[in-house]
Formats: sequence, structure tokens, C-alpha cells
Amino acid sequence: MGRTVRIRADRGVKAVPVREVPPAQPWPTVIATTFRLWFRRSVLRVPDHAGAARLARRRALAGGLVVVVLTAGTVMVMVGQRAGVSQRPAASPRPRNPVSTRAVSAAAVSRAAAAAWIAAQVSRAVIVACDPLMCAALQQRGFPPGDLDSLGNVTGDPLGSGIVVATTAVRADLGPRLATVYAPVVIARFGTGPAAVQVRVTAADGSAAYLSADHADLAARQSAGQLLAHNQNIHLLPTSQQQLAAGQVDSRLLITLATLAHSVPIYVLRFGDAGPGAAPGTPLRSVTIAAVQLSGHRATSYLGQVLAFLRAQRAALRASTAILGTGSAAALQIEFAAPSPPGLLTGQAN
Repeated sequence: MGRTVRIRADRGVKAVPVREVPPAQPWPTVIATTFRLWFRRSVLRVPDHAGAARLARRRALAGGLVVVVLTAGTVMVMVGQRAGVSQRPAASPRPRNPVSTRAVSAAAVSRAAAAAWIAAQVSRAVIVACDPLMCAALQQRGFPPGDLDSLGNVTGDPLGSGIVVATTAVRADLGPRLATVYAPVVIARFGTGPAAVQVRVTAADGSAAYLSADHADLAARQSAGQLLAHNQNIHLLPTSQQQLAAGQVDSRLLITLATLAHSVPIYVLRFGDAGPGAAPGTPLRSVTIAAVQLSGHRATSYLGQVLAFLRAQRAALRASTAILGTGSAAALQIEFAAPSPPGLLTGQAN
């Protein structure tokens, strides 16, 4: 229903009718009405006259059946598609960072190899500094817990040890000081890259003092080796002669062979036992000697005499021994533990 508004003008006031605008319908109602009108005129094609209502109902019923059929078909297709998706095999989960997994595995392999070598080669009189994981691996190999110095938050350096096992954690913690201050020489290495484990000799008085003593010890080993190479009671192959002359043989072996040669002939088969990946110049700590040109009984007597001598030595010169083979083919392996102590030949040993 309309209303009037009085407007004041120069010549007076006059009434002007105003048409009221109905309130806006909600959008869902507008859309539904539009669709109904379109469906009536375009789909059902119902004309606008008095009998149109009945015709609209008939055509709407027919159209409704079509819509129901189409809707049912659409629903069935959608359900089938979802069922197909649900029946697909689930994708296998991708591994979380395969690079990190390989790195951890490689570090574990290097750590195990280092633990086995240290347990077999390093003297029990030497304190070994290591990170907690490495110390645990050494204990599993039978290394005495009392000979292990765990590097953690309290102990920040390997001073006081004879060997430091440089794992990734230790190298990251000590940085350049590991080589320049604490442990300049690598006597064994296991693995490569970041997963590598290094077995290093700790320099009690600093790297500079250790390297100076090591250089002096090398010169003394060269001099003693050349003398042994000319000893008529020591029989050597060409390779062993070169190793002696170059100072590559541990000073404890040089002292042992020189003393033995006063009593029995020595037939050297080979020198050996440098650690894997050891730095150049790392002394060879083992020698294998043979009872050649001796009958079975005499060979056994010869090896027994050598063993008795070795077992009578004081701790610093007491080696581990193993008899290889039997009879005239028997050989004796003499091996000293790591690390090689410098200064034995110069009188400067600690």
C-alpha cells in the first residue's frame, strides 16, 4: 500500500505519492522461484491460461520421473567411483630421509670395526677416550670399563688418555684442536667421509712436543734398523730389509730381535700390523719368524726357546705370541700392542 509525502516548495506544500518497495527476498527463495518459472516454461512448455495448472501437474510428473532416474544414475556412478578409489591399494609410505638412514648405518659399521680393532690391538695399560656410544661398543668387545674415558659434558677433552677414538661426535666437539692440540697422529681408520672413525694417539704434552719426539724416534729406528739388517744372525727378505732401513719397524721389535740374535738365528718372514688407514710412518708392530732348516723336533725346541725368552721380558717389552703351523713349517708371530711408545731407543720414553 502506498503513502504520500509532503514536499515543501516555493509556492506551497503539495503531496507526492510514494510507492513502497517490498523487502528483498532471501537468495534461496529467489533462485527457487527462477528455476520453477524456467522449468514450467522451457521444460514443461505450459502456456499461461486457465487450464495451465492441470497441464503443468501432468508434465511435472513426467519430468519428475526423468529427474529421479537421472539423479539415481548419477548417484550410482558416484558411489561406483568412490568404491573404485577405496579398493585401490594404499601407496606404500616413503622412507623418512634415506640419506640420514644410510649415514647412521655407515657410522654404526665404522664404530663396530673400530671397536673390534681396538679390543684386539690396543694395550690394556692405555686409557681410551671415546664418546658414550663408542665406549659402549668397546665394552661389548670386552674392553675394561676402567680403561675408558667417556667424553661428555663434564670431560671436554681427551687429556689423560693414551688413545682418543675420533668419531663424528668427537670431531664436531673438538674441531681443529683434535689434530693441532690433542692427537696429531692417526694409527687406524675405519670407514670414509663423515662416518669415518679415527684411532688417534693422544699427545700428553701437546702436538708439537709429540711430533718432535716422534721425529727423533724415527731417526733412532732407522739407525737401529740398518744395524740389524747387517746382523749375520738375522735373515731377511728384501722387503723386510727395506722396512728396517726406513725405520718402519717398532722400536720394541728392534730391541727384541737384537737380543734374540745373540742366542739363536732369526729367520724373518715379514713385518706387519700397521693399522688400516694408518698415517705414513706408523711403526709396524709385529714380526713373523720361521724355524726353517730345522727338523720337527728341533723346530719345536727352537720355538720353545724363543717363547721362554719373550715371556721373561718386563711389561714394556712383553709381546703377545702365536704359533702358526706345525713341525718344520711352524712359525711364531710376535706382536706388540698399540700405540708404539716413542723414546725407547733414545732414553726419552715416559
